[in-house]
Amino acid sequence: MFESWIIRLISVLVVMIAVGLGWFQVRFSRLKKHGVEEAEARSKASVQAKTSALIVTFLYMVAMVSVAGLFM
Repeated sequence: MFESWIIRLISVLVVMIAVGLGWFQVRFSRLKKHGVEEAEARSKASVQAKTSALIVTFLYMVAMVSVAGLFM
């Protein structure tokens, strides 16, 4: 039982980091392409990446609990 929550925690962290980094790169490059200054583009992309990472992580956790409920 101890290992299962560690695996879930690690998978949630991996999803959060992957989505956050991916979304940051996408938004930063799009903002730079539209002529926004680098410092402003970095801060806007960072805020949007954090928000999207939290939303996707929440949806991932809901899906994980729903799938776990099917097998109980």
